[in-house]
Amino acid sequence: MPVRKFRSLLEVEPTKRILPGSVEFSRALRSVFWLAATFAPVQKAPPGVHKFRCLEEAQARKKAWARGRDE
Repeated sequence: MPVRKFRSLLEVEPTKRILPGSVEFSRALRSVFWLAATFAPVQKAPPGVHKFRCLEEAQARKKAWARGRDE
């Protein structure tokens, strides 16, 4: 996509409005949700608050959780 420069906002062409309920709106919404699911998958963290005795124990738990999540 080329970069376009404008001297003022009056030179900018108004964007096309997509009305809710139209076919274009449904297509655009579907593509936004597809992109979100593709690039930002849901990551479910273990519930609750966890206390650890030391930093090493917390890091080990985090690595174990990450291993289980990737599978």
